Amino acid sequence: MEKQHRTIVGLVIGLLVFSLLGFHKSYFQFFPSFENTAWAVHFHVLTILCWFGMLITQATLAVKGRIEQHRKIGKLSYLLVPLIVLGFVLVTNYGQLRQKSPELLGATLFDGLLFLLFYGLAMLNRKKTAYHASYMALSAVPFINPGLGRFIGPEVSLTVELLLLLGLFLVAFFKKRVYQPYLVGLCCFFAMLGMVVYVSFINPAILEGMWDAIWG
Repeated sequence: MEKQHRTIVGLVIGLLVFSLLGFHKSYFQFFPSFENTAWAVHFHVLTILCWFGMLITQATLAVKGRIEQHRKIGKLSYLLVPLIVLGFVLVTNYGQLRQKSPELLGATLFDGLLFLLFYGLAMLNRKKTAYHASYMALSAVPFINPGLGRFIGPEVSLTVELLLLLGLFLVAFFKKRVYQPYLVGLCCFFAMLGMVVYVSFINPAILEGMWDAIWG
């Protein structure tokens, strides 16, 4: 279990690096004035940073054996996750009003739904410590795509996400640890990716219809 919690810390620190690199030109380089940056963007960034902070704090407390404090901080997620969803909605609305981009809407659905799936599975398995910790670690994975995708490209960020999920599964499987959450994570990844590929490339009229219904 200690290794799982250390994995969470490593994932989040890596994500922070990707986020700083990916959003440097569009956001962080304007620190501290942030001129012409909408409040919706600040709110979105703040909620995501709070999630990263919560994951690191919980994992650190678990490693130190301070389980009661770990659980108390975990209860903050009941408030934080709805705020994260609100942040996604607000920043998506802001971006689409500025420039129509159904493709970006599809990417947001992929990242947001994958995050909610992993968080929901973590909560459903909160009494199974190994499963809960694994799904909480996976809840950080969807945030690789926004940062790394902007820094290099979505084809790279999605490949990194897939390889990370596959690597976590293989390591757990061959070392005879709990591997089922990572297998479920892989299935969720492919399911969400298939959905986004379908609405973005095979039947783009779906995304166009969604855009027109909301912003048209």
